[in-house]
Amino acid sequence: MRKLGFILAIVTAITVLLAGCNTSSNGGNKPATPPQAATITKAEYDQIDDKSTYEDAVKIIGGEGKIISESGTKGNPDYSVTYQFPAEGKENANAKLTFRNNKLISKSESGL
Repeated sequence: MRKLGFILAIVTAITVLLAGCNTSSNGGNKPATPPQAATITKAEYDQIDDKSTYEDAVKIIGGEGKIISESGTKGNPDYSVTYQFPAEGKENANAKLTFRNNKLISKSESGL
């Protein structure tokens, strides 16, 4: 009987230790979802000009966009990246901002 109690204590201890080994940030219940892109308004879009950097745009909009296109090698002068921002309160409306060497080279909007 004493041997059974000892084995039960060991099994319980191992179970408790293994339960603490979950490394998922959300408890392992479901995969983490990527953060949503910040939404943009027409007024914010109009504030972004050809001298804007991506950091300037993020400050104006209040958050980061979703990368929809990249070309070149990050860190090189020819590296270009296009971000998409959904419109605030408007379905299927968005803005796209393209930066090369962290300077705005193109912007377009649909339905803002």
